Amino acid sequence: MHLIKITPTFEIELITKLIMKSILLFSLIVSFSLYNTVSFSQTCSQDIPAFMAAPGGYNISGTGLLEADQESTTLSFDNAFNTQSGPDLHVYLSINFEAPTTPGNTNIDIGELISNTGAQSYTIPSNIALGDYNYVLIHCKSFNHWWGGGQFGEINCISATENPTEKASLVYPNPTSDVITISFPGDAVQKITILDLLGQIVLSQNVSGQNQIQHDLSELHAGMYILTGFNSTGEIILNEKICKK
Repeated sequence: MHLIKITPTFEIELITKLIMKSILLFSLIVSFSLYNTVSFSQTCSQDIPAFMAAPGGYNISGTGLLEADQESTTLSFDNAFNTQSGPDLHVYLSINFEAPTTPGNTNIDIGELISNTGAQSYTIPSNIALGDYNYVLIHCKSFNHWWGGGQFGEINCISATENPTEKASLVYPNPTSDVITISFPGDAVQKITILDLLGQIVLSQNVSGQNQIQHDLSELHAGMYILTGFNSTGEIILNEKICKK
């Protein structure tokens, strides 16, 4: 007589859990392996939609942009920039919209105004990050006369892979605290997944025929997540980091 061994239910559940953990661990290893072969770039910016004259100052037209990537941070004024010429005009980053010589107004002098008209750019010191200051100011140092300035908008970031064999996407805002928008290049991406750093899938979605989706990440814990995109054959053609604040 042959004895048939019946595996208890709890052992089956334990084996199943171990298999699932192994799959998640494998996903995590694959994701980190991709990080070693794919480099990522991220550009963040704050726009200056308009300038304002200071009380007793001068009109300033045009717009500006404060932009930072992995290598440098640059402040630029557009072609429409124009203001009254004057001696010893300097450009400042400032906490408050008031003269840089006002007591308590934290600011930094980033250099002499290159020109009172036209496009121009300034390299920002490496220890200055986006969000450290709220305004850009123009001020005459010789006569302590404040021209005016503009307010920085919200920080917006775009990240993309730098591996030419993969497709770049736009993920914004990144970092994010809630809703994130993901724009896909062409129609090659058929499916996306978002994994946390434990390898757990927090989103899996078929995006065939879609060029853009939005997803609410507000319920996720703060940290780094991995966005992966697949083509119709299951090949990974998109891999990016998402930072949840």
